[in-house]
Amino acid sequence: MIEKLMEALAQNWSIFFFRILGITLVIVGIVTAALSVTFAGFTPVLWVLLGICSFLGVICHTLFRIVMSMERRTQD
Repeated sequence: MIEKLMEALAQNWSIFFFRILGITLVIVGIVTAALSVTFAGFTPVLWVLLGICSFLGVICHTLFRIVMSMERRTQD
């Protein structure tokens, strides 16, 4: 199970997905703050925080890829 997760995270599409998700959530947070509305009980601050969490996912994903490449170098 962990091996499948590692293979999935090694793909570039997951970084792209997290970046687009983060940008979208931050934009939704800015728009909801400008309009002073909430969607499904989520305040604008929560939308922005979800976007930041998505960007943290990008950072963790990049660090994971660096560690994987370093492990490959040591194995070879």
